Amino acid sequence: MAVPLILKRVATGIGIRKLISKDTKQAEIPQGQVNKIKRGLGNFAKGIVIKTQTNSKQVIRKVNKFESALERAIDKGIKQAGFQLLDIIRTKTQKGIDFNSKPFAPYSEGYLKRLQKEGKETNVDLWYSGKMLGALTPNQAITKTGKHKITLGFARAEERNKALWNQVINSPKREFFGFNNRTEKIINKSFNQFIEKELKRARI
Repeated sequence: MAVPLILKRVATGIGIRKLISKDTKQAEIPQGQVNKIKRGLGNFAKGIVIKTQTNSKQVIRKVNKFESALERAIDKGIKQAGFQLLDIIRTKTQKGIDFNSKPFAPYSEGYLKRLQKEGKETNVDLWYSGKMLGALTPNQAITKTGKHKITLGFARAEERNKALWNQVINSPKREFFGFNNRTEKIINKSFNQFIEKELKRARI
């Protein structure tokens, strides 16, 4: 709002009566003009009120939709990460290397003779019957520490004991169950790409 700029100096209150200019030393301001100035000053003092209309409801709906889509994408993504890790573990084991990509220690002579006698492969791939690695399955679980976790474990106790023997108890150990930094980076990259793809598909 513009206030009439007809005064070089304005004294507020009842004393607003004079107009000072170059042409006149003193002049009387009509009461109507004084009241107009007062109203102008009063309105000016109130400041500028800006009224806006927002699409907050639409924004909230989009945020909720985004959160739901993200939750679903993460749940699918971590399950996919579990299967990816499973595939990496099985592939490395079949190649005869541990999770750090180091060759397994060779089988003992006695165990090699047993494999030969039974007509089985003698490669150090921890694959006697296939049951141990076959029991290794990803199982999604929500724990008290939070959502979005994937647990890779053995479905049967018997196969879990075999894995424990190879991984921890036996000497030499053959540590097939795990992952190194390189594997973690590979899985993280795949996970991030999957999430980005899913969110694009959701068209948010």
